[in-house]
Amino acid sequence: MVQTDLTQLNRECVSWRENLRTYRSELSQFRERLHDVVSRPLSRQAMPQVEHYDNQIDIQLRNINQLKHEIKFHERHAAWELGKTTGNVSDNTWQVHERLHDQYEILEHTLHHLKEDFSSFVTTAS
Repeated sequence: MVQTDLTQLNRECVSWRENLRTYRSELSQFRERLHDVVSRPLSRQAMPQVEHYDNQIDIQLRNINQLKHEIKFHERHAAWELGKTTGNVSDNTWQVHERLHDQYEILEHTLHHLKEDFSSFVTTAS
């Protein structure tokens, strides 16, 4: 049972990190698209939006990086706990796992909305 729980924990963490890598790649593509938009003539009204999206890309890249590091630390800590004499992962570790899951879902939701908004902006700015 304990090994199954740790396997599930690891599987979820690996999945989150893989998805975060994909999101990071998408944000890099957004930055390239933003540079393409800026290379063409833009209205004055569009410039604050360009700055907004540039800032959002930076912020979300930092958020992704921070969450990836927290997930890696969490995985290592859970493996360390399992190796201790009790051979169990503590309730506290499961609480951290749930907190990370919540953070992941919030970030995913934020990135989804950013993607929709950014796509609309690029379409109208082109």
